[in-house]
Amino acid sequence: MRTLLIFPYFVLALTLFFGLIRLFIFAINKTRHKLQTTESISNLNKDFHNFALKTKIKRWGLTTWIALTVFSAFIVIGWRVNSAIMEKNFFKTFDYSTAIFTASAPNVAYNNQIIDDYGVFSSNLHSDTYKDIDGYHVPWESYNFSFNVSNVGGLSLNTLSPSVNSNAYFTQTTNQKIASFFSTNANYKSKDYNGILPTHDADKISQLSNHVAEVAVTFDKAYSYNEIQKMIPENILINWYWIGYNDSKSLDAAGQTNWFGLMSNSNYAENGNNSQLTGKLDNTTYQDFKKSVAAIAKKNQITINDFSPSKDALKQVKKYPTLKSAKFSGVILTGQTKNFVNFDKNSWVYASNVGLTVELRPDIKPLK
Repeated sequence: MRTLLIFPYFVLALTLFFGLIRLFIFAINKTRHKLQTTESISNLNKDFHNFALKTKIKRWGLTTWIALTVFSAFIVIGWRVNSAIMEKNFFKTFDYSTAIFTASAPNVAYNNQIIDDYGVFSSNLHSDTYKDIDGYHVPWESYNFSFNVSNVGGLSLNTLSPSVNSNAYFTQTTNQKIASFFSTNANYKSKDYNGILPTHDADKISQLSNHVAEVAVTFDKAYSYNEIQKMIPENILINWYWIGYNDSKSLDAAGQTNWFGLMSNSNYAENGNNSQLTGKLDNTTYQDFKKSVAAIAKKNQITINDFSPSKDALKQVKKYPTLKSAKFSGVILTGQTKNFVNFDKNSWVYASNVGLTVELRPDIKPLK
């Protein structure tokens, strides 16, 4: 940023330097021409023309100097104002991106947040992301938040617009399967519904040996945090809690993938470089989640027909002001595939949808 701020001063100095050179050359040429033409003029005329020439040069030089000064000052002031606005919008975009990862990125964490395309009037905040699959970090789609002098934090829709293939959602750029939730009250037989149908994948992946997997589980109804702790087996990790829909019958809600929820708390690993999910929540984490939902709803970037995922989520958290009162409609679980055997037989499982699977490695121990 400091290097860029030097640029207008460099332009000012360069402009003045070449302006003075041009003025000097002009004066020499004018003088030379005048000397050649004044030999045939009387001494009186010669003195008069010299005086007139000097006056014109002075006026031209003064006018040029004023013009260059005003122009350069305009560049400097304009650059400073533009830089201040861009810096302000960068921090707003940074806050918005943090809100997205806190409240609307199912089992998605980020490695970094960097400006990878810095422009004078527009830039891009880039985040490399990953999913935690029972301790295995798997690269996920990049999140890009564009911003400029008049706009803050526009999230690239490629991240949020999945393709549909074989009753499953896949990411646009990396073609990775998305662990998906379902609405228990939606009419999936309606001709107006265009999404995928509820699945029961948990028992299927249990047949895949020597792997860890990610599974989105939709409950038959909303449950409290304490109830969920008793429901989920100890050998499976809860990565992410889904708050569900306020408008549970909306087909637009059922057919979209912009789900709202929060990641479980983390503990730092022994090496101090990585964090490990605990599967647990606390009220502080829940309050941060609520603030992030409100920030996203205020911007209200995404709307599917008449359904706004962020505003629907805001209605949900307003109904449940604390973690103790909160209700969750599903969770994203990760664990070894063998631990999901007979999982779909639980009475509280409405649907289970597998996301990423990773083959076990001898150098990485699963968390569960």
